[in-house]
Amino acid sequence: MEITRDGIPCALCHTVTTELVYLVFSAQFSFPQREVIKERWCPAGCHQLQPVRWKEAMPLLPGEDV
Repeated sequence: MEITRDGIPCALCHTVTTELVYLVFSAQFSFPQREVIKERWCPAGCHQLQPVRWKEAMPLLPGEDV
């Protein structure tokens, strides 16, 4: 299941980012057992306006290389 939610503050403008999160459920439990942040973006557009600074300033997501 994928959801969007508020994330961490943007390192460039301090607006709360939006995250696309993949939730892994189990048949035995009614709550997610694991979550993976697949994508993160800034509603103010910092990820598009300053992509190099954005990549340097924000924490890496799983699967991203340094």
